[in-house]
Amino acid sequence: MVEATFIASGNSAKDALDMAAVLAVDIMMGEKNFIQTNKLDIYCDNIDDANTLDTLLWNNPKYSILDHGLVNNGSGKLIEIGYPGTKFSLKSDSIINVSPDIPKNLDTYQSYLQLVVMDGSSLRKRAADTWTKCKELGLNAKFLESI
Repeated sequence: MVEATFIASGNSAKDALDMAAVLAVDIMMGEKNFIQTNKLDIYCDNIDDANTLDTLLWNNPKYSILDHGLVNNGSGKLIEIGYPGTKFSLKSDSIINVSPDIPKNLDTYQSYLQLVVMDGSSLRKRAADTWTKCKELGLNAKFLESI
């Protein structure tokens, strides 16, 4: 069964992208208490966010490079970044969802990390709707205020 973890990730979409970059590195390096994986998918809300995250991952971690890129630029990367209209290879154990909406093919993952923008407005509400959908799917969801 998919493990769903919702994580408070700042007050803006930019905060969530920054957190996604750090979290991706932590997961790939086996840091914190997340499931370590050899391949990671990250789903963004739109192509602009995906491009921003791609740039952030070139700068983080500072002294090494993790193979990553947009899914429409070819598969086989350690970290694939997608957005609406793109398809993941579905070979990853984990997905980080920066979009507040539930991703497709969720049942193919072991670990689902949903970043929640605490803007007190539309992004927070959409993430709450995603929480409800996860519960309807029978997922055991938990919420973390910090990691």
